[in-house]
Amino acid sequence: MPVTLPIRDRRRRDPATVRIATFSARHRWPVVALWFVATVGVFLASIAAGGTNTQGAISRDQRARFESAEAYDVFAAAGPASSAPAVQTVIVVVGDDRGIADAAAQGALDDVVATLRSLRSTVAAADGPTFTDVVDPRQAPPAADLVSADRTAARVIAHAEGDGDVLDERLAPLPDALDRLRTAHQDVELDGVSNWLANHEISHVVNNDLDGSLRLTIPITFAILLVAFGAVVAAFVPLVLAVTALLAAFGVLGLYSQAVDPVSPYASQLVVLIGLAVAVDYSLFLVSRFRSELRRGRDVRDAIRAASATAGRAVFFSGLAVMISIAGLLLLDDPLFKSMAIATIAVVFVSVVGSFTFLPATLAILGGGVNRLRIPFFGRSREEGTGIWAAIVRAAMRRPLAVGILAAAALLAVGTPVARLHLGSSDLSSFPDSVGSVRAFRLISQKWPQGTELSLQVVVTRANEPATQAAIGRLEDRLTAIPGLSGPATVAPSTDGTAAMVTATMAGGQNDESNREIVQTVRSQVVPELFGPLPGVRALVTGDAAFVLDQVLFYERGMIQVFAFVLGLSFLLLLLAFRSIVIPIKAIVLNLLSTAASYGVLVLVFQEGWFGSILGVRTGGVIESFVPVFVFTILFGLSMDYHVFILTRIKEARDRGAASNEAVERGISITSGTVTSAAAIMVAVFAVFVTLQLVIIKQLGLGLAVAVLVDATVIRSVLLPATMRLLGDWNWWLPRWLGWLPRVTIEVEDEPSEGPAAAPASVGPGQAAESPTGG
Repeated sequence: MPVTLPIRDRRRRDPATVRIATFSARHRWPVVALWFVATVGVFLASIAAGGTNTQGAISRDQRARFESAEAYDVFAAAGPASSAPAVQTVIVVVGDDRGIADAAAQGALDDVVATLRSLRSTVAAADGPTFTDVVDPRQAPPAADLVSADRTAARVIAHAEGDGDVLDERLAPLPDALDRLRTAHQDVELDGVSNWLANHEISHVVNNDLDGSLRLTIPITFAILLVAFGAVVAAFVPLVLAVTALLAAFGVLGLYSQAVDPVSPYASQLVVLIGLAVAVDYSLFLVSRFRSELRRGRDVRDAIRAASATAGRAVFFSGLAVMISIAGLLLLDDPLFKSMAIATIAVVFVSVVGSFTFLPATLAILGGGVNRLRIPFFGRSREEGTGIWAAIVRAAMRRPLAVGILAAAALLAVGTPVARLHLGSSDLSSFPDSVGSVRAFRLISQKWPQGTELSLQVVVTRANEPATQAAIGRLEDRLTAIPGLSGPATVAPSTDGTAAMVTATMAGGQNDESNREIVQTVRSQVVPELFGPLPGVRALVTGDAAFVLDQVLFYERGMIQVFAFVLGLSFLLLLLAFRSIVIPIKAIVLNLLSTAASYGVLVLVFQEGWFGSILGVRTGGVIESFVPVFVFTILFGLSMDYHVFILTRIKEARDRGAASNEAVERGISITSGTVTSAAAIMVAVFAVFVTLQLVIIKQLGLGLAVAVLVDATVIRSVLLPATMRLLGDWNWWLPRWLGWLPRVTIEVEDEPSEGPAAAPASVGPGQAAESPTGG
């Protein structure tokens, strides 16, 4: 029977979110059709525009303006632009423990040199050689250092002209040529490396990981939804919203990358990482409440309105909190970082819009049929406020002080390793060994251990003046006298000679603390001493280690801004929503505890190697410099989902006359099952990303999985009820001088409408409460 939605006669007008939901339910078929047209249409439009334009995974381009980045700009801008074309250096390394004089190594070197010299490309419809020159290490002078000291490895050097699309066309045949060489010479180590080749190979890893994550996360999510709802149809609805939200977010990201700036290569992964979890979470809250209202005997129209007026309003405020938190990332002046924030905000925004349009329309179409295809055992009805998590909540409220102290101490203990947090930037060594460029990089680092791939550079202006030239001469000696730097230092003039780049070889890796100290020493002592007395002369320190140091300092300083922004606006949002000064303060403290625990686990796993062999993580790594701030903003936003959802039910019970402790116990017990199911989905999605190959995605996945797990279990089911029990009525204290604050209502009255009702929903034995798994 069709669902009729008569107009409600009310003295108080419903909030806009509820009106949108009821409008969508009333016009269900056009709304559903429009939703698919809009979400799929945006995705197809982005493909038509050229897809997603990404920066290279190891590119330094379009980053925030650090001293290390400015140095290259200053050097490049000194004098008229060079007419020489851009050149990309490709290194093919051949290693053989028997020595390069062995027949196998000699055959491989012969084949590599011949293949590179004969390789041809089609650029702008013109056929020609891929490389302008190829250097055979056996014919190069010893000073070129193309043969390792132990004579077990050699590097073949080739140069290709061009950049951008020209370089893409020029080097297009190279990956296949290297594959053929590896296949033909399996008895030696043979791999190639260059910026273009590394980014080309890593992009394949990113895309394969993205496809693999979807193949895992979607079935796992559906399985958890089946357990949570106990019905196939109910489990399928959130999945449809999630997939369409992902398509729309991919479309927004692609259009942004084409119209504004290239985006981070990890942005698409983040859309899946956050989007799938958030979209399913919001659907879970709304569909659970809708089914609960049907179970109470309401008709479909009133069940939709009740769900949108309570859980739906909570979703709105939760989504707002998530987007506000992530918007804090836009304070950091880094285009690639902004692209990750925009991608995440886009998928959350689309999910929230879908919760008030697509979901109500779909539920109006399904009606009581949302409970069809029940799953045995899981599909049975269960009274609200029962289950294991409800029992844990009651236990915590019986002994709130002891339980609260114990839980807080445990989280602080897990979080203590954060004191040893070492931020850095991933280089090629952090990528998986399945990437040929990574294998080549490791072999080069092993066979040429003196740091020939790492350097410290100082760009000096006004280098054509005698006084500056004398200072540059002294700088060469000062640099090579610093432990960790070696010479001879080289001086390269700019095109017109007005600038010079002084380069010294640096040992170790770009994330080594000793190298950061060298950079700081040169900047704070050597440069001021030598160039400070020279008017108008600038000396800028750069190089990979300098860039990593600048990046780490940038995010450390930016983290303070982001923390203040997120904490401040989250405080205001909760203050307005619940008219209490205690609730937002307590929410911030509890969220900081789960954040600390997440950071502590990241340090233990990625820096100190705990469970490294199981998770495929190398010991002694660093935490990517942007990961802590990103985990914080995402966690703070997502945790508001649970906090607002739970507190809404507590406030709902309290407004209906329940005492404070009774309202707390009922609100948390009723929602515990739904929160558990929602958290299980999030943890499962995030945990899948820990299994992927890229260490940055592993760090984000593990950090968020731990944080959400802690938040939904220890925080929401133990510490929240314990602290609310201890504070009692003080939870709702608002100083008199804040009485002027506007009243923002999260939930609205959800009594049945007057007038003709819709046909009663078909309520069968399979209709469960909010969560059959514990709600």
